[in-house]
Amino acid sequence: MTPPDPIQPALDPVRGAFGGVDYTKIVATIGPASEGRIGALIDAGMNVARINFSHGTLEEQRKRIGTIRAEARSRMMAVGILADLQGPKMRLGCFEGGGMGLEKGQQVEIREGGGKAPLGSVLFNFGGFVDCLKAGHRLLLADGQVCLEVESVGQGVVTARVTRSGQLADRKGVHLPDSEIEYELPTAEDRRHIEFCNEIGIDMLGISFVGAAAEIHEIRKLCPGALIVAKIERRQAILNLAEILAAADGIMVARGDLGVELDLEQVPVQQKTMLHEALHAGRFTITATEMLESMIESSRPTRAEVADVANAVLDGSDAIMLSAETAVGAHPVEAVATMRRIARAVEASSRYHRMPREDWREAEPDATNAVAMAAVRVASALKISKIVCFTETGRTARLLTRYRPGAEIIALSPKESTVNQMTLLAGARPILFRREPSLEDMLYMASEMLVVRDLASYGETVVFVAGVPPGVSRSTNVLKLSKIGEEIRLH
Repeated sequence: MTPPDPIQPALDPVRGAFGGVDYTKIVATIGPASEGRIGALIDAGMNVARINFSHGTLEEQRKRIGTIRAEARSRMMAVGILADLQGPKMRLGCFEGGGMGLEKGQQVEIREGGGKAPLGSVLFNFGGFVDCLKAGHRLLLADGQVCLEVESVGQGVVTARVTRSGQLADRKGVHLPDSEIEYELPTAEDRRHIEFCNEIGIDMLGISFVGAAAEIHEIRKLCPGALIVAKIERRQAILNLAEILAAADGIMVARGDLGVELDLEQVPVQQKTMLHEALHAGRFTITATEMLESMIESSRPTRAEVADVANAVLDGSDAIMLSAETAVGAHPVEAVATMRRIARAVEASSRYHRMPREDWREAEPDATNAVAMAAVRVASALKISKIVCFTETGRTARLLTRYRPGAEIIALSPKESTVNQMTLLAGARPILFRREPSLEDMLYMASEMLVVRDLASYGETVVFVAGVPPGVSRSTNVLKLSKIGEEIRLH
């Protein structure tokens, strides 16, 4: 008997039948480099388009969103839109000449203001920091490139000493990792952007610099139709992760700002911990920031970047994200295609299929969750490659993906917004599907649609997950094994 080749992928007998379907999803940020390339990005593997409200005008974003919708519909594909709010980004003021160098041991005075700083001083463009800083607290400037330590706090001024030297520039980021500064979330600018999102219709809303569940609840009231993605980029968010997971629909492990708030060596472990906790809580996950950073300029990533993307997939991310690589980079389409190839290679490995799977959660003892878990176990036991679910809100599909089945999840919904929101879910293929008057009709029409779309063949067994009566949210209570083409009788 020939021993298995240790280099070639060891395909799972079920997931190997996917035929190249994406399991881990890809989020790509849309920017100037994406202009005229939206269709190519979709063809290369983009599942979700990220609109970053930190850059660009609302009219530019309106045009981009319209193009994304048009290109997706022309391909009869679902592409989700994630609107990423700027949040209360704390920044430096400005300097004479546009910058200032700081040497280790140098003493600096910090004041509030958005104009140009007096010689030897630094301005912060936000208030409240004087009252929350104490001697010994760290000030991380220029997104962590420069570090100061507070020596004293006076009336309207903070005196600090440089502990890590470097160059400052106008409007660079500020982090106060040891201080609990209070700020408004959502900001006035965020509220304006949320109104725009409600007007134009987006699928997911990314909330920057979340620190507590109350902030998520407030934003959900302002944008009730969108899924809420909490971006974990503050130390406070890690401390409050359990309540944030309970309030949000999913999280983004935003390693850029998080890598400033934490020591860099802590970020990989925190990433794995957060992804595990989110999966256990039944929330979807996005791993983001600098994943293929070198491809902003180069047509080929570094080996370390390939390993980083692969580890994010092995950690169980629902989606992996590109930022500047597709927004302003020289090779946006190649970056998406590269990320897709890396993810597929990992998903085809025996290591990926040995990952532990989630078990029943006592915190969710309802029929929908029980049926979802049963469907995944039946598909695994019988080596069935398709689980077809009918869903109004997307919750059934989210529960199915939480159990990380080997089978592909074909998620059918009559609501276009629900279909677009399911584009972030690992292993799911969301499809717009007309609601039929009876469950028998729905099963029959779904079976025919699978054959027409070449997603299944006559005689193939699939697992159907549905609810009776049809069209009622949170009513999933039916699990049926059926062979495509056979007469369907439920009584």
